[in-house]
Amino acid sequence: MIEAFQGLQSHFVAVEALMSASLASPEPRVDALINELGAFHGKMLRPALVLLVAETLGDVDIRHQRFGAALEMIHTATLIHDDLIDDADTRRGRPTAHVRFGNTTAVLLGDYFYTHAFHLVAEMGLPEVTSRLTMTTNVVCRGELHQQCAARDVGLSEEEYSQIIYAKTAALTELAGELGALTGNPEQRRAAAAYGMACGMAFQIVDDCLDFTGDPNKVGKTLSTDIERGRLTLPLIRMLKRAPAHKRPALESRMVSVSTPEEVAAFRAEVLASGALQDALGTARSQVQAAQASLAALPDGPARQRLWALAEFILARDF
Repeated sequence: MIEAFQGLQSHFVAVEALMSASLASPEPRVDALINELGAFHGKMLRPALVLLVAETLGDVDIRHQRFGAALEMIHTATLIHDDLIDDADTRRGRPTAHVRFGNTTAVLLGDYFYTHAFHLVAEMGLPEVTSRLTMTTNVVCRGELHQQCAARDVGLSEEEYSQIIYAKTAALTELAGELGALTGNPEQRRAAAAYGMACGMAFQIVDDCLDFTGDPNKVGKTLSTDIERGRLTLPLIRMLKRAPAHKRPALESRMVSVSTPEEVAAFRAEVLASGALQDALGTARSQVQAAQASLAALPDGPARQRLWALAEFILARDF
């Protein structure tokens, strides 16, 4: 277990129980499908953000567990859909949903997770929270669409890349911090949201770097999909910046045309040799430092120290 998550195990059990109960279907065939899917969620980063912020400000209660479950279900929906878009074969060492059940069922499964997440929060009778959750999910979907529309655009700027990763990743972690601080004062809620947002930005940059350097068995998903799909992530943007002007046209042409496994492997080696990954990780480090600085507005104590450590883990992770 991630060190920063220590002490949260009982809450994670409650979050997973809420997810299971919410997703259970009265239709036996659908219920069997959900059970066969199994524990297909992510690393529990979003519930952990909610729970650790809540611990920093006081006690965790059922509301925080529900928020964590809803955010993890939304994240899981994006994983199911992303794997289909990327034609990824494995996730957490198991065949992806579309490989196991087919494309149509995978799309519907993702939708099923989305709608049950909304219902889990809506039945709490907190209209402002429900509104924030649905609005943030809209932002996530917009970010995914933006990424698709920007594929193979070698002119993509770092600013636009940041807009994409904020929408597709950091908006949800920002909301996790905000919901964890529900009982805090306005300054604490803003600080917790800023922490979550910066953690999400750092997480996605590191994730984009791991697409080049990760071990598929540790990362838990098919790698090099960014190269194959022509996505200009920060390492690739920095690689273009580093390249001499006379070499850029040929590099840009290759960047959007690699297709065979041999071409992907060769291009990956070129990225690693360019020093662009170190540049990108430096930006992730800046985001981690911003996240840690925002913690000054929260009460000091063991939970805040774990939030500090969680930000460090995001930068150093290899999975």
